[in-house]
Amino acid sequence: MSKLLIPLVYLLMSVKVVAFPIDFDNLVLIRPETVGMSSSELLKLDDVVRKHITDDTIQGAVLAVSRHGKPVHFQAYGISDISKGSPMRKDSMFHMMSSTKPVLGVAAMIAVERGFFSPQDEVQKYIPSFKDMKVAVLQGRDSSPKLVWADTDKEPGFFARMAGELIGRFTGSYMMHVPEYTAVSADRPVTIHDLLTHTAGVGTYGLGTAVSGLGAVMGNKTEFVNRDHTLETFVDFVAEALLDFQPGTRWMYSGTIGLDVVARIIEVTSGQPFNVFVQENIFNPLDMRDTHWWNDSPVEKQSRLVVRPDSGVKDKGKKFDAATTKKARESRYYSGSVGLVSTARDYLHFEQMLVNRGQLLGNRVLKESSVELMSTNQVGDLFGKNGKGKLGGEGFGYTVSVTLDPDAAMMPRSKGAFGWAGALGTISWTEPKTQLAVVLMVQQPTKNFPYEIAKVLSDAIID
Repeated sequence: MSKLLIPLVYLLMSVKVVAFPIDFDNLVLIRPETVGMSSSELLKLDDVVRKHITDDTIQGAVLAVSRHGKPVHFQAYGISDISKGSPMRKDSMFHMMSSTKPVLGVAAMIAVERGFFSPQDEVQKYIPSFKDMKVAVLQGRDSSPKLVWADTDKEPGFFARMAGELIGRFTGSYMMHVPEYTAVSADRPVTIHDLLTHTAGVGTYGLGTAVSGLGAVMGNKTEFVNRDHTLETFVDFVAEALLDFQPGTRWMYSGTIGLDVVARIIEVTSGQPFNVFVQENIFNPLDMRDTHWWNDSPVEKQSRLVVRPDSGVKDKGKKFDAATTKKARESRYYSGSVGLVSTARDYLHFEQMLVNRGQLLGNRVLKESSVELMSTNQVGDLFGKNGKGKLGGEGFGYTVSVTLDPDAAMMPRSKGAFGWAGALGTISWTEPKTQLAVVLMVQQPTKNFPYEIAKVLSDAIID
């Protein structure tokens, strides 16, 4: 072999073992300095994770990071099933909850590229029952409260009502009673853009949600949709509800409803079930082999699902017990908001595709312009006005938050970084400027953990 070929052979071997798709049997992490990161700083990731395990804020985690398309960190920590003492594995599977949403965002961008719809299209064009929507406003005051947490089945006493009214007038949120309301016509129709940016007022825990009965559904959506519901029947039910505010005037999170309407529009316009559309256009080309909706996850993979304890670890999320599992497996409901189970490997593939501006493994999932559209702030200052960091620090694109000013943002990420998180603690993001892709898999929600991980990664970049 000639001396000129030897370096080339070593280069090709190196690319094979560190490039995507990630192969656990042959995974060799790149030396961080070769991609402009500090090895000593990255070692602090282990310290951060182990501290949170020791402090019982999490039972374990899987953390995967790549830069310039090269994995620099991929490690499993802690316990997958405390009752059995099973260690966390690199291929452990996690309930993604709202980390499902960016997948819907990519699916919507694919549909836009193919001319199925435009983000500016009115929802009623594809779902006629969304025509002539009305908004719930306070009686005598043409305004809508931010939140209404009160139980509509219980009539509050006089003093509770007075206290609740006083709190509501000062804070904009009603927690002790449902205030008197009037239904007024929406100023304009709800658009797909509104739904993708959480500015539609559909199921955002406001006054319309409370008086329409959507609050009870959102509180236990798993049970509701398992009553033989599909996206089609559920969305028709949603269309009967009142909006929480005038479309486009506010950013309020629609945790389990708004993006399901978009999923249904994808079905209507593509002629495919939403889950099939996603499987064919996202999971297959990105080799996301362990990503499934919970009701479709293969039985043989169940042993890899992280089991959340009933006690011993701070656990604020919902337990996935046997009854819930049985109902879910009988469901034909595929949500665009929640419901996926996945691995750190698969979601790193997903984030790396976005870092690569739409392509991975020789497959183009999105055009560069679509990635840019998805990750561009689409809501002005509405996201910041909702208390998401200092005003101007973050914006919101299509299903993802976007870092506008790193100094004012809630997470120490570079300008233009975008991503989203789930209620059980999963979080992943893409940093186009630094070429970072990050996936943090846990099953307990924490306040500071993702921040600390992001801070270490930010400090580790030396070039």
